[in-house]
Amino acid sequence: MGADPLRGVADRWLTIAHEQFGADGLRIGAARACVLDVIARDAQCLVGAQEIIAAIRRDGGTASQASVYRVFDDAYRLGLLRRELDDSGGVRYEIVLPESHHHHLVDDASGQTIPFHDDELEAAIVAAARRLGVRMTGHEVRIRGVIPSRVTPVDGCRPPVDVGLGPQ
Repeated sequence: MGADPLRGVADRWLTIAHEQFGADGLRIGAARACVLDVIARDAQCLVGAQEIIAAIRRDGGTASQASVYRVFDDAYRLGLLRRELDDSGGVRYEIVLPESHHHHLVDDASGQTIPFHDDELEAAIVAAARRLGVRMTGHEVRIRGVIPSRVTPVDGCRPPVDVGLGPQ
């Protein structure tokens, strides 16, 4: 069996997170290390603090809810996490790494968020920024709708799917 690509992304993010926390003078104690490890593993697509807390408990960790929120705040401030509001106003996070860039499909029927990547969409966004004279520093796309059954939903810890939603 080949190497797990998700673990590779998690390991790269975790290395960067440890470096950035250290450079900011933040000590990596047991609770912070536990939280960072679970974020690296589980936040490759949008997750909430309660999901991380539940995962820590499931793994036998003892980090407190306050520790999780502090790590989220510090990681966001350091540019290690992206955050957005979900439809109910809750905050969800995902790790920031160039190679883990993806967009989101939101299924109106189930509420599920599905990561995807589309090279044609990326090219169109770059071209639009160029036409508008914008020096683009990033972008986010969320497509909402009823997702066809041919798109297999993946949980938030899977690599983005290339859904091939080009011309039908």
